[in-house]
Amino acid sequence: MKQVAIVFVLLSLVIGVVPVDDSFADNLRVMVHEGALPPYYYKDGDSKTGIVKDVFNAFVKETGDTIEFVRCPFNRSQRKFDRGEIDIEPMSNPAWRQSAKVLGVFSKPFAVSHSIVLFRAETFIPDVTPQDLLGKSIGVVRGYHYPVYSAYFADGRINTHILENEDKLLQLLLAGRLDQALINKDTALYQIRELGIGDKLVVGKSYDSLDMMIRFHPSKQYALPRFNKAIDKLLNDGIIAKIYDKYR
Repeated sequence: MKQVAIVFVLLSLVIGVVPVDDSFADNLRVMVHEGALPPYYYKDGDSKTGIVKDVFNAFVKETGDTIEFVRCPFNRSQRKFDRGEIDIEPMSNPAWRQSAKVLGVFSKPFAVSHSIVLFRAETFIPDVTPQDLLGKSIGVVRGYHYPVYSAYFADGRINTHILENEDKLLQLLLAGRLDQALINKDTALYQIRELGIGDKLVVGKSYDSLDMMIRFHPSKQYALPRFNKAIDKLLNDGIIAKIYDKYR
């Protein structure tokens, strides 16, 4: 009995000195907006996966977590994040969420997002500035952040045509109902390639570039160290670059 007691005490001591591990795997709910935004994500049921799912599948191979992708409209997804009903916004930057009810906690950068002015070929301006677009009708997406142009929109120097998604931007721009559109560069290049409209639309100069990070709800910030470690590994191994290249 004494030997059993000694073993029990030793086990208790060993267990007592084992540090708490903050890297336990979890099921994480990841925001994906309703509809499609290729090449980042596609409609539910589409055989194509997209950059977001491919990158996060690579992340969780390293972290051991599981992912549940939650689809809903942009504004609702932000409210769900505020309430802790969504754990992760997959691609974000603090500059985009300064007015959010819950800012969140951000990972290391894993990519860069470039915002560009998209033109019909006959209206292309190589080194476009906001001054070149005074009085124009510019297509933008509802809820998106346009830091370089926001002051021009606010005082009416540039007219905004607010639309629900990037597909509508392209449709109205092609139809001549917009003068130009502000859009993500990867999205523009992908759509131009897929639709075969390189003779009709031209990607202009990048006016804003931001690091893309994972935005965690504060209740899940304990997962941050293992995701930062995964980001370092996937960047060093070139895995993230390969995923992006697949869609370019």
